[in-house]
Amino acid sequence: MAEFELGPAGIVLLVVLTLVFIAVFFASRYRKFKTNVYVIHLRNGKVHSAGRGGKVIKLPLIDEIVVIPTTTRKTLLNSSEKILSREFQDVKISAILYWRVSNPQTAFNAVQWDPRSPDYVEHILSTATEAIIRTTCAGLEIEKIICERTEIIKLITDQLLNLTRDWGIVIESLEITEVQVLDSQLKDNMEAIKKIEEKRKAKLSEANAAEKYRLREIEVARLAGVADKNAQIQIQQEEMKRMEIEAEAYRKATVLRARADAEAIRMKKLAEYQAEAEGVRQKMMAEAEGLEKQVAAISKADPNFITLKLLERLPEIYSKLAPEKMIVLGEGSQSFNSLISSIVPMMELLPDFRRYMKNKDSFSSELTSTSPKKKIKKDQKIESIVRAA
Repeated sequence: MAEFELGPAGIVLLVVLTLVFIAVFFASRYRKFKTNVYVIHLRNGKVHSAGRGGKVIKLPLIDEIVVIPTTTRKTLLNSSEKILSREFQDVKISAILYWRVSNPQTAFNAVQWDPRSPDYVEHILSTATEAIIRTTCAGLEIEKIICERTEIIKLITDQLLNLTRDWGIVIESLEITEVQVLDSQLKDNMEAIKKIEEKRKAKLSEANAAEKYRLREIEVARLAGVADKNAQIQIQQEEMKRMEIEAEAYRKATVLRARADAEAIRMKKLAEYQAEAEGVRQKMMAEAEGLEKQVAAISKADPNFITLKLLERLPEIYSKLAPEKMIVLGEGSQSFNSLISSIVPMMELLPDFRRYMKNKDSFSSELTSTSPKKKIKKDQKIESIVRAA
């Protein structure tokens, strides 16, 4: 029998093949998971490791890996059996169930996670949900099943929450996508009734819209009337304010005009009084100058001439006196002499006038430097002196 001997090359080749086989074996048994799944590594039926994501080398025959998704899952519900309403009418309901694993360890112990098993968790949820739907719809009328889906969803969700409370699963939502009536005649009748109801609602909506439009027009007209009244009131108020302003301006103008007229009258009167006073002053000055000239002439005249002039004026003076009774002092031929002797002493005042007229320059300057009233008093004084003379 011939012997088979391996040379060095054969040995190296055998080692390489062995290493390649081992590498391929481990590569085929290597598993890597993301963090959105919970991985349980079982070895000989016991938990070897558990956690979110990671890597596992699964040994044949002794290892088992259970993957539990922790994201939201979607389960389609298409009831295979007929659902009866309260009127014993057949309906078919299609729905979508959204659920999520909240506690992976509790869920691993509560339900089956092998998709090949008839007790897989999705099968259990689908069967339980369909049973709850049938039970819930059996007590409801078909019209309510079709129209009031929110109430049905709430009832089914509450029962599912009670069922899955200990499974470590959370029911997020349930959506009924379609409610189908299996009896075609009933379906047609319901569609006809629905159309009639929709037409009625449309007409009612149209009537309500027309009524609202009419009421809106009435309201707009009312508001427009109110706005017009308010505008008129506003205009009247503005007109009253304008009239008040004009009246106030007219009053002020009248007062100012009256004050101006009064001031003009006062100034006119003052000017008249001043002109009159100036005329009186000029007259008095003229009289004073005439008296001054007379006094000067008298002071320069001969005393006998003055006496003669007085004697010539006596008859005229006595003719204007018109006395009822006249008493002449003296007796006989001495009576005329006694009259002259009573008048002639008054001539003794003439020297006083002469002495006074010597200072006439200073007297004139005093007259021009004083006020009109003082001048008038000076003139009166001169006049009194002349009259006394």
